[in-house]
Amino acid sequence: MELIDRYLAAVGILLPRDQREDITAELRDVLLTHREDKEAELGRPLTRAEGEALLMDFGHPAAVAGRYGRQQYLIGPEIFPLYMLVLKIVLAVIVGSALVTGLVNAAVTPGAIGHAVSLAIGVIWTGSFAAIGAVTLVFAILERTPAGGNLLKSWRVSDLPRVQRLRPRGDRWPDHLAGVVVNGLFLLWWTGAIPFSWQPYIAAKPGQSLHFALTPIWHELYWPVVALALLTIAVHAVKLAGWARRRVGYALEMLLQAGLLATAGALARAGQWVIVTGTGLPAQSTAGVQLGVNIGAIVTLTIVAIVAAITLVWDAWRMVRPPPHP
Repeated sequence: MELIDRYLAAVGILLPRDQREDITAELRDVLLTHREDKEAELGRPLTRAEGEALLMDFGHPAAVAGRYGRQQYLIGPEIFPLYMLVLKIVLAVIVGSALVTGLVNAAVTPGAIGHAVSLAIGVIWTGSFAAIGAVTLVFAILERTPAGGNLLKSWRVSDLPRVQRLRPRGDRWPDHLAGVVVNGLFLLWWTGAIPFSWQPYIAAKPGQSLHFALTPIWHELYWPVVALALLTIAVHAVKLAGWARRRVGYALEMLLQAGLLATAGALARAGQWVIVTGTGLPAQSTAGVQLGVNIGAIVTLTIVAIVAAITLVWDAWRMVRPPPHP
């Protein structure tokens, strides 16, 4: 009996004060019944070790108190889906901010890529903890105040957003025809087959102008750019001919995306892609334009690389997946 008393005392500490006596009395009856049934089965009184084993099989005092106590949530199941949605949005904003921070620092100091990466990771790390804590605190307050209940009660069906049913666009032949034409014209310009006398400069105030010139990395990538343009034309031609779902279409698309990844990597390592000079402008202004152009370039390269990697994986999966069952 001593073990049962100690067990019930441990359970009672964890129970609500106004229900403690009733619940412990009920548990005492249950435990005594279990003990009597076990003794009847064995034909003798239980030893101390057997009585302790009986109580351990019944469960830890904290687990037993949890079964009988009031169910409590930090954030209840009714508003938890909304909490998760808000948390995902906030975390996505933090990750985007960290990416921009890293890219800007990498563009400002091209030789300190490691510092830019560590800075971006620091933004994600500290920002995520702060965001999770703040959002959780707000929703925990909503859970415990009338505002949370009003949030789920003050609504109308007519206020819900309309469902936009988009028709699948699919591959359209004008798009692929335009792709062939545009990339063909670009290839002719890039190789010098079409003379183009446009001077890359922007006029500012009278007597002032900005001039733009490509860095040597573009000359080093002359043939890779030609190959990418030809591959792009080939991919559009294959899709235009209706072979997009054949292995040749997937293979060309994968080759194109791999080439884009390699070219983007080579450009990223260069650190500078456009040289900006000015006529009649302060050196500080010219440097600011140079910085802005290169930041835009590295952001564009990052997006191109991400899209190319995703497309490459997707095409590889489509190429090896088993055919659908009829």
